[in-house]
Amino acid sequence: MRNLEWEDSLYQHQHQMIKRLDNYRKQSSLNNLSNDDKMVIEHSFQLLVASMLDLARYVLKHHYKTKVDIRDDVLHSLLEHNDVTFEQGEQMRKLVEIRENILFDYLDENFNILKQAMELRRYSLVEVLTKEWTTRLKANDAKPKMSTN
Repeated sequence: MRNLEWEDSLYQHQHQMIKRLDNYRKQSSLNNLSNDDKMVIEHSFQLLVASMLDLARYVLKHHYKTKVDIRDDVLHSLLEHNDVTFEQGEQMRKLVEIRENILFDYLDENFNILKQAMELRRYSLVEVLTKEWTTRLKANDAKPKMSTN
């Protein structure tokens, strides 16, 4: 059963992360950020990508009746169900790759990969997919249910 409260909270969370990233992106230069600002951007980006993967798992469960236990398998399952286009899949793969780099290479102070993703606003895909997925779930709920009598 869908959890509409969770869906709404997730959407609000994503919206806040995107606003935060946009605010930093619109600053005159991403080169002159303090280390604290960079950490805020990295953390916001990580949370945004993680929330996209969690929503994708949720959609796979509630729309396709497919259970995906780990985030690493989400993209494969989405592609298998033709839920994302090839281009969207490649963009997702890049977002996940950047997130993994930040998450597991946190001692590296190389901010250039994330800075480039910020400048291109790569993270906007999350908003697009969230809208598509929640619309799909709503449409699925609107379908008449078959009687099993």
